[in-house]
Amino acid sequence: MKKLVSILFVAGAILFSSCSIQQDHYSKRTVSVSGTGSVTVEADTATIILSVITKGKDVAETSAENALKMTAVQEAIKAKGIQKECISTQNYSVFQESHYDNKSGKQVYDDYRVTNQIKILVKKIGMAGEIIDLALKSGANQLSSLTYGVTDTEIAKKQARSLAISQAQESANLLAGASGAKLGKVLSISEHSDYSYPRARLMKASAVANADMALEEAAPTPISGGSSTVTITVDAVYQLR
Repeated sequence: MKKLVSILFVAGAILFSSCSIQQDHYSKRTVSVSGTGSVTVEADTATIILSVITKGKDVAETSAENALKMTAVQEAIKAKGIQKECISTQNYSVFQESHYDNKSGKQVYDDYRVTNQIKILVKKIGMAGEIIDLALKSGANQLSSLTYGVTDTEIAKKQARSLAISQAQESANLLAGASGAKLGKVLSISEHSDYSYPRARLMKASAVANADMALEEAAPTPISGGSSTVTITVDAVYQLR
């Protein structure tokens, strides 16, 4: 009977010791902070997305017409200095439009619609408006978007990262001082990146949008400049002493 009591006492002592060690581990004081740094850089490239859309009763003829116009568009912008690898197909679709006839109560099929959408990377940003006008004059009839970009963001990322870390450390020092402690070493740190590429504003409607104006006499499309913002956020945990 005495032997049994002794064994239970030893087991209880081991369990108590384990809990004490775990409690010491979580008793370290820490402070968690975040810091954000943003750097704005001037855009040096433009990405244009536009389409050639054709309609017709015969699907083969409509597709052929579309192909001819898109070939003319691509040849024109390549002749202006846009490299072949900077032009890529975004989407190609063929479908037959339809509408519901209330009188007959049936779905009526209309013309075929063929859409060929391409993306154009303009490395000389000042040429963006000229390329848009040229493409529209050559057969494109829909402009979907114009966005700016930055070729190299590494320098901006380093600057934004430094700003974020400085802000996080400043916050940590402030909180440590307010609690009567001193800031210790960094226990963990993580980073999140965000890039903002704004769309350009078309300052003047394209020439083809004005049916009363001859294409040859139309004024070029001026486009406002743009910039991109690189944002870095860091989450850091510091030890308090």
